[in-house]
Amino acid sequence: MALLVALVVAVTSFTVLTATADRQRLEVRGTVAANSRGAYDLLVRPAGARSRLETQQKLVSATALSDLQGGIGEEQWQRILKIPGVRVAAPVAVVGYMPSTVHLPVDVSKFVRPGGKAQLWRLKPELVSERGLTKVPAASSYLYVTPQRLDHPKSASGKGTELSGQIDLVGADGERREVCSVATGNDPKTNRAEGLVPTCGSTHARNNVNEPGAASPAATGADVPPAGIGYVTWRFPYLVVAVDPVQEARLVGLDKAVVDGSYFTPDQKTAVVERDGSRFADIPVLLADRSPVDEKLRVEVEELSPEAAAHISSGENSGTLARSLPGAPAVRSHSVEFTSDAAYDAMTRGLGQGEPSPGEPFAWSNLSYYLSASPVTYASSGGRLAARPVQQGPLLEPDLGEGRLGDGSDLGDTAVRSLDQHVSHMYVGSNTTDEPMPLIKPVGRFDPDRLTAGQSHFGAVPLETFFPPQAEGADAESRAALKGKPLLPNGNVAGLLSVAPSMITTLSSLPLLHDSEQFSGISPQGGVNAAKPISAIRVRLDGTLGTDALSRERVRLVAEQIRTRTGLAVDITMGSSPTAVDVVDPAGKFGRPALTLRQMWSRKGVATAIADAVDRKSLVLFLLVLGVCALFVTGATSAAVRSRRTELGVLACVGWPARRLFALVLAEVVTIGAAAGLAGAVLAVPAGALAGVEVRWSRALLAIPAAVALAALASLWPALQSARSHPGEAIRPSVSARAHRTKVTGVPSLAWANVRRVPGRTALGAMALAGGVAALVMLIGIGAAFQGEVAGSLLGNAVTVQVRTTDYVAAVITALLGAASVADVLYTNIRDRAAEYALLRATGWPDGSLTRLVLGEAALTATAGAVLGAGLAVAACSALTGGYSPVLGWVAAAVAGAAVLITVACAALPARTLRTGSTAQTLAEEE
Repeated sequence: MALLVALVVAVTSFTVLTATADRQRLEVRGTVAANSRGAYDLLVRPAGARSRLETQQKLVSATALSDLQGGIGEEQWQRILKIPGVRVAAPVAVVGYMPSTVHLPVDVSKFVRPGGKAQLWRLKPELVSERGLTKVPAASSYLYVTPQRLDHPKSASGKGTELSGQIDLVGADGERREVCSVATGNDPKTNRAEGLVPTCGSTHARNNVNEPGAASPAATGADVPPAGIGYVTWRFPYLVVAVDPVQEARLVGLDKAVVDGSYFTPDQKTAVVERDGSRFADIPVLLADRSPVDEKLRVEVEELSPEAAAHISSGENSGTLARSLPGAPAVRSHSVEFTSDAAYDAMTRGLGQGEPSPGEPFAWSNLSYYLSASPVTYASSGGRLAARPVQQGPLLEPDLGEGRLGDGSDLGDTAVRSLDQHVSHMYVGSNTTDEPMPLIKPVGRFDPDRLTAGQSHFGAVPLETFFPPQAEGADAESRAALKGKPLLPNGNVAGLLSVAPSMITTLSSLPLLHDSEQFSGISPQGGVNAAKPISAIRVRLDGTLGTDALSRERVRLVAEQIRTRTGLAVDITMGSSPTAVDVVDPAGKFGRPALTLRQMWSRKGVATAIADAVDRKSLVLFLLVLGVCALFVTGATSAAVRSRRTELGVLACVGWPARRLFALVLAEVVTIGAAAGLAGAVLAVPAGALAGVEVRWSRALLAIPAAVALAALASLWPALQSARSHPGEAIRPSVSARAHRTKVTGVPSLAWANVRRVPGRTALGAMALAGGVAALVMLIGIGAAFQGEVAGSLLGNAVTVQVRTTDYVAAVITALLGAASVADVLYTNIRDRAAEYALLRATGWPDGSLTRLVLGEAALTATAGAVLGAGLAVAACSALTGGYSPVLGWVAAAVAGAAVLITVACAALPARTLRTGSTAQTLAEEE
């Protein structure tokens, strides 16, 4: 009956589990198939572009496309387009970062007092980014407002032509004093850096400076705003990339992402035009509709004392002002805050729109220089990657000479990328050719989110327009510093997080940007790669591709052809998924501490690894379940044969041959197996319905031959033992005496002696429990290996949730079967030693001591099996995962301990039989 019940439970459970596993395997494969293909199937980069880290760990960096400055020629691109099976080959050429400055108005007009004395305000801007951890102070600027008349001086011809950049204060007696000028006999670079050239305004009725159309006091060329409007500047870094309009539209639908303006024409390129007697090169661009950085500009507006304003009124030059104004105390102050989105929107809408309106934000569309960045290099640090800081050399501020571009901006922060600057000859006074002035000419704006439409988040591929750069805190300290929010890029393009591409132009426009007559690299890295301008090519193949062997082979063959025909590096990104990589970002110079960040890189081959791992895991678990079930049947049958040894001996005495004894036992077990299979098949359908799984009758009926086969195979050895029964078995004691006597001093020593009296039986029970413990520990170990293969990937995380329940149910069933096997062994021992237990009770042993004796035997047997199973599982998992994990050791110890406790609890049932029956009757029967 015990064997029948155990087989029914095992068969029913196994049938439901296989049905559940099949369904979940289909779900997993469906999830994988739906998310295994991103925007492109192959990523082609220049030879040598793949880092050693990427090669070793099958990764593609999150910034794989923003760090490259060329290396692929157009002729190589055309070869790829001609390869059979290639549907799209979309090139991207990373030009670099174009820092563009927006001038933001600060309105203090409500604080201007008409009449009275002149007033002076100090505007102290501060850039705040990286969740408030980085605060970069910028140079202060000054706003001077006077009730006296301001005027531009007349030209030397006396015709009244206004001179841009110089403003005079006109006294009541007509006396003029220059108060706002960049030409006061001092170095212009010092004036700009110190911010000591104030913006001027007047409330005088005859003031000429505040009238629309008058020249800007700061020599900006913009209309002068009304009195009480000062300006602060904010530099935004655009990442400029060039694409082929046709291929890009086919790959990511860039044409459908345009939300304002129009898309490129197929052959659109830079147009050279003549305006107002000057030649300009209009570079067509699409602008992102949002800020590439997460940042705020806070401006502390301080009104200075009348004595400070008097320094301006007296006409002091900028050198004198540099000594007197920075330390001047504030009379009163308030703050103004600008968001990056609002400032960026104003700037992008103003690019190329001509003169701004007074008091409005404005930006210029001239392209004076751009920056290119080297890739980040990493060192290993405590099992994590650490970005290596680099020393940034001096850069050139156009028109101002050599200095640091980062002064007063994020570019002065800690650098992990080297910057190369490409400066237009127009702005360094070295232009000796008739080259046109390069200007940014926006043709439209695009929404980056629309580029990801229809693409899987789990199968995203490395391109910042698809997967915006951000990083989560990887440890408690970093998460606390970031206030639980992700870190987003700021204006430091030499930092770890690069900004997303926010300015897209066409490949046809590259000749101007790569023309050495226009731009030259002044850093040690040298100039641009004009001969091979393409940084990467993203390739999508024809047809529907999945994770099957045929699809993988198709992709591999195309990748091999690309390598052979072009000599370029090819990464198979089909089946990739974003995966977490922990990177240590060094501390910044403006307050941010060192952070351990979790970046999402792309791991290649995740989809294939998941499909293979799911099949492998299911196979291992099912084999473990069947193995433990077979051990249980073997143990139960062996116990039955041993308990019937007298009967079998009598049959041998009356002439039964060995084959009949073998067939007798085998037939009995097969009959039990058939009955268990039939019951299991009937119960599997409703059990599956309760579990929410459809179990078809065709699958359920397969349980009958499966149970018969399992019972037959598992009972072969006990049946052979019965066939070898000797007639003397009828009178031989059921438990043989030991050759050496053992001194018994109490319950523990007697339990130890009893365990060793029938070693084969004890070993069988221990092995059954070992199989159950191994199943559970192996599940965790296989899970660890499975997680290792898809480590932290979004697709892997989505899949592991789907398979966990069934796996643990299977492992728990095997462990319970193992515990039941030990209990069955103990039950057989109690029956064989009934006379011994009766004698112990007759000599005064209480029932509690006898119960502890049985439970002690169970504990010893269970400990042996649990330790064996846990040890084997740990060894197997260590070999599978490539190393021992302390966490796995603790899990194995916990599972082994729990198995011992459960086995002892199961042994309580056979121990209860000691309390039944008559001691005298048992002793009489033994006589």
